[in-house]
Amino acid sequence: MKNPSQWKWFRPLVILVWALLLNLFLVQKFIGSNWKSLTITLAWLGCTLVTWQVMAWWSEKWRARYPDIAQTRPRILGTFSGYLVIEVVSQALFFLLLYFARWDWEVFTLKEYCIYIILCVVTLFSVGAIYELIYSLSQYGIALQEEEAIKKQSLQNQFDNLKSQVNPHFLFNSLNSLSALVEEDPVQAGTFLDELSSVYRYLLHTSENGLASLKSESEFIHSYLFLTSARYGAAIEVEMNIDDSCAHCMVPVLTLQALVDNAIRNNVVMKQKPLKLSITTQDGQLEVRNSIQPKNLNAAREGLEALIARFRDLHLEEPMLFDDGKTFTVRIPVGTPRNQLETT
Repeated sequence: MKNPSQWKWFRPLVILVWALLLNLFLVQKFIGSNWKSLTITLAWLGCTLVTWQVMAWWSEKWRARYPDIAQTRPRILGTFSGYLVIEVVSQALFFLLLYFARWDWEVFTLKEYCIYIILCVVTLFSVGAIYELIYSLSQYGIALQEEEAIKKQSLQNQFDNLKSQVNPHFLFNSLNSLSALVEEDPVQAGTFLDELSSVYRYLLHTSENGLASLKSESEFIHSYLFLTSARYGAAIEVEMNIDDSCAHCMVPVLTLQALVDNAIRNNVVMKQKPLKLSITTQDGQLEVRNSIQPKNLNAAREGLEALIARFRDLHLEEPMLFDDGKTFTVRIPVGTPRNQLETT
């Protein structure tokens, strides 16, 4: 791990502070001897530079060992414990230098020495805390970006899977229906082709954030149901009424398609007993209802769990499911502020 840029910014500042403290506290003891004052100042600056480099190395070592934001506690304990040991050793070596150089060691009292050590430790921990704060904030930002990237990729994967489910089977059935219409009713075949084009245009140009307005969703599902009716005919009865006040409310892309497919997949669809679908809005809620005529007693409502997961990932209020034995209803709150599309 390379030195953070902050080390380079703070190094001259910290060394300057150390030099000022030295001249205020230490060099004044030798005010009558210019050569001693100059020599001690230079020696102390060299000692500070070496100490700084050792501390920077120590900090990098612990950051490499505990880099994550969740590992802040062991990183801080290890880093600052090392700072304390390095500082104590550094000060001991410096004062030993004063002693062996015979620079009037005896002029320092125990009280002055203790004050000096306390001053060094306080300064050290203050600067260390600044670096740790900068590093922790940067790691927190990186963690947030990674989390958002994972969520976005998860949503994209879900959406891609959903589109891949729609495309093959739906396209195959639609092309079969179109092939039959070309011979039977060329005009209807042209209308069918236009609606098919609208469906796939919507799939290709849906919003990247995974959301779509109810207006665009209702237009899409209108085309989708038109194509579906070519296969089932009068076996599906649809009632759709989206209030203008909810037209710009947001839902995950292909929400209506997932609910319509769920109803068709899990219920008997036949002319003698048509499947009734209702798509309406009322009191700030989208309601999708279908009659219950299951293909088997243990019919599973496929796709609903994936749809609910998409709502959860997008931080939207989750759909509410109701089953009274005769009708199955899905209600989705769309009137809350986070489900609103800002318009100008």
